[in-house]
Amino acid sequence: MKRRALLGAFAALCIWVGTHAAGASQRIAFLGVTPADSVTTRNTLDGFRKGLTEHGLIEGRDYTIEFAAEPRIAQLGARVAELIARKPALLVAITTPAAQAAARATRDIPVVFGVVSDPVGSGIVTSLARPGGNVTGVSNMLPALSGKLLELARALLPGLSRAAVLWNPDNPAKVIEAEELRIAAKSTGVALEELPARSAGEIERALAPGKDRPKLLVILGETLTQANRARIAQLALAGRMAVVSNLSTHTQAGGVLSYSPDYRELNRRLGAFAARILKGARPEDLPVELPTRFELLVNLKAAKTLGIQVPQTLLLRADRVIE
Repeated sequence: MKRRALLGAFAALCIWVGTHAAGASQRIAFLGVTPADSVTTRNTLDGFRKGLTEHGLIEGRDYTIEFAAEPRIAQLGARVAELIARKPALLVAITTPAAQAAARATRDIPVVFGVVSDPVGSGIVTSLARPGGNVTGVSNMLPALSGKLLELARALLPGLSRAAVLWNPDNPAKVIEAEELRIAAKSTGVALEELPARSAGEIERALAPGKDRPKLLVILGETLTQANRARIAQLALAGRMAVVSNLSTHTQAGGVLSYSPDYRELNRRLGAFAARILKGARPEDLPVELPTRFELLVNLKAAKTLGIQVPQTLLLRADRVIE
């Protein structure tokens, strides 16, 4: 009896070794919103691969990545359907709209999300501690940062009474963030001028020169604003508005200040989620993770151009300063 059991175990081991030696890796379908050759995508995938490597998985041997980009929210459902039809072992969805499309499309294939502002409020999971179903991932918790952005803006511009906010109402995550910003503005006595924009053309019209603009422009960053960040910086400068955002790329493009999660860390943790699921963990058993590290970035060069004296207290708190 023991001999038969040992022979059975040996046969199973031979099958496992033979399969892996033949290069039977698990395929990850990765849905992003920026092109494969963009800096954002490269950074995301670099961190993602690092998380997989840290869990002992090697690309080519244990997994392969099939990357697809779809910046158009209306087309996400169709793109997700294409990826699911090829039956990947795992589907990774970046941003709230992509994660929503993935969660609607499948109950069988595990889904891991990243860059999702409010997974519960967006209807992607039932709770952070117990996601339920086949979906889990890493949140960037941006709605909770809306009040922080306004707090930092008031430290940057003492006596601030008016602010404008540029946001995309077609993005469900930004709808939640905009509401949080309204609440924060009301509680601090700041009048908020909303500038909804669904396209590059609407951004141009929203920030057109010649209008009486507030001194502050808050950007609820996402794919649309990312793609147009250089132009937004130009228009804001022409309107003498200091840009404050929840994405550091807007500050690097010419904004004055940003406060955002450490996306390098979030991308690495995204890879760790993928590794655990590829090894057999169930998404429903993996609580959604929230960011624990944040970065305050100040662009002194942009501030000087606008004639803004950045308080020393802000500079001492900054993680990075662009001079």
